[in-house]
Amino acid sequence: MDKKIQELKERFRVAKTDKELEEIDKEIDSLSSNNKVEFAGKMLDSIQETNKELEEAILREKLKDILPAISVSHLAKEYFQKSPQWFYQRLNGNIVNNKKASFTREELGILAHALTDISDKIKQSVALVV
Repeated sequence: MDKKIQELKERFRVAKTDKELEEIDKEIDSLSSNNKVEFAGKMLDSIQETNKELEEAILREKLKDILPAISVSHLAKEYFQKSPQWFYQRLNGNIVNNKKASFTREELGILAHALTDISDKIKQSVALVV
């Protein structure tokens, strides 16, 4: 059922006509009528996956203007004790060891702290000059 839901989800993303959307709705109705409880659970899993993908896309969008202005190498090494490649693998959702790489909640907290710390250091250095 997971595979079918993923297929329907992808078809929904690229659907261009009302007829295509109606066909998808019919297939969803048919799929859900077989086992409503299992279907609901699988749909919830799919929604959670989509939400995570959206959160990752939002993070990439927010960082697109910031990262070129700072040293990602320093950021990765100083705050994560990892390589810049490790950082970019998670930021871009690359496949690593047959699994999509992403930041954990803890790592997102570290990233938020790192950016705040870097911001504070920039403000302090500017205050010394002015």
